[in-house]
Amino acid sequence: MTFTLPPRVPNGFTILDVCCKQGMASYGYYLAGFDVVGVDREPQPRYPFPFIRADLRDLDPEWIAQNFDATAWSPPCWEFTDLKHRTGKTYENFIPEARALAVAAGLPYVIENVEGAPLKNPITLCGTMFDGLRVSRHRDFESDVPLYTPRPCPPRHPLHYTLDKRKAHYGRLDEWTAFVSVTGGGNCTVASAEDAMGVPSGWMTKDGLNQGVPPAYTRWIGGQLVDHLTRVEALA
Repeated sequence: MTFTLPPRVPNGFTILDVCCKQGMASYGYYLAGFDVVGVDREPQPRYPFPFIRADLRDLDPEWIAQNFDATAWSPPCWEFTDLKHRTGKTYENFIPEARALAVAAGLPYVIENVEGAPLKNPITLCGTMFDGLRVSRHRDFESDVPLYTPRPCPPRHPLHYTLDKRKAHYGRLDEWTAFVSVTGGGNCTVASAEDAMGVPSGWMTKDGLNQGVPPAYTRWIGGQLVDHLTRVEALA
């Protein structure tokens, strides 16, 4: 990892980010002012914050409640993506277990996943809602805290850079100025994907970029969690 984390204004709150992978969502919560600890069942040598290797199903909600102010969960989404249709396989759905643990911990929580995942009353964030991003990448967020979006998603998204010669706009767009598809037929470079998603250069692998959500999303969500925690603290 060759980048340096930018300074932040600590808000005094801590968040446990479960299924954190390389830390793209964690980075957004960090920018919102949280002290972040990540959990993942696989080693994450690129993760830039304190890290615990564990399966989410082994977490103790009492331990979570004693050590954190909020939780964030990004359980594997393969069961709800095109991957399931391409492979014909059935993948585990960890969302009910993540939700049960989050509720048992008794802290404000957020569960993030792809569109179509069985989340309860989620909001959907899109890259078009944030200035400076060049990805669409819809992601849903469930929470026990009321959430809202920065602005509506447009009915039509911008054309995306592509290397697919079957597309009518092939060769007309620049990967450094146009919207890009980080996965699939776009095939933009890693550097362009980093720039499009607002991720510091030299941190993520292509796989990490494929699986992550732009930090702007979780910075936005994290700000709403902070507002909620601040109000609750003031009333205590």
